[in-house]
Amino acid sequence: MVSRKTIREKSNVFSWATKVDFTLNSRGGLKDLDNANVSLLWNQDYILTLETRKIHPQLEGAGATGYRLIIDAADTACGAENLGSKLAYALLTVAIEKHWGMSLSWPDSPLPCRVIDRTVSKGISVQGFGSVTSHVEIPEFISVLEKSFERHSKVPYSLLLSMELCASSRVESNNRSKLIMLVSALEALSKQHDLSSEVQPLINDLISVVNNYDFGDDSLRQSISGQIKGLKRESIRRAIRRLLIDLKMNKEDREFIDEAYQTRSDIVHEGQRVPELDAMNNRLDSLLRSIYASDIFDI
Repeated sequence: MVSRKTIREKSNVFSWATKVDFTLNSRGGLKDLDNANVSLLWNQDYILTLETRKIHPQLEGAGATGYRLIIDAADTACGAENLGSKLAYALLTVAIEKHWGMSLSWPDSPLPCRVIDRTVSKGISVQGFGSVTSHVEIPEFISVLEKSFERHSKVPYSLLLSMELCASSRVESNNRSKLIMLVSALEALSKQHDLSSEVQPLINDLISVVNNYDFGDDSLRQSISGQIKGLKRESIRRAIRRLLIDLKMNKEDREFIDEAYQTRSDIVHEGQRVPELDAMNNRLDSLLRSIYASDIFDI
């Protein structure tokens, strides 16, 4: 068994470490840290260091705190990646159990950690933050508010829900969460049609086939029958496509939204990592704004 002393002294052998950057909201936090870097005592045969790190001043102003965990060390980069994944999992477990709001710094990499070469000398590092604001004067705020207030005699709930999801997505710092919310905003606007009149005979035939098939497991039969019965309701993806056609959206934008929908499905249902979501989110946000500005929802 390798000791911590060996890991610390033989960086040429155990030359790979990994770090996990994370941010806690105002509900979460660690006592007695005092902005110092500390080595944590645990029963694992690795060196675990906790550091505070700078995050955007606006996040700090809202009570959030940035941290970094570094785990030393492994003899291969692959081993370090595995340690980082396990460390991220352990962190998320703590957050869930303690009801903390946590975001991992996991932009476009395949894993929520960064592998570090311990043999590389450390030089000067620089960090900067930027933000874009859209502050308005009170008269402009009143003007937009009043114009929107007068637009609908009754606001559809689906429109309220969609706009709330879109606006809330801008609070998210995680691009995957932002994409999920933006696509959900589209789903909220899309009404799924009942296709019973077109497909009910087909559904009856399929259910008859399922009922006569020997599955050996009645729960599987019921599951398949339930899926077949669901065919009488239009898929949400088809409903979105129909909505976009009703909005007279051009083909390029319709295809982009279909791509965004597929990307969301890949993330949620397949667990895929999709890089560079910033551009997709920005364009989807812009298209949603144009949808809200259309007169299709006017009542």
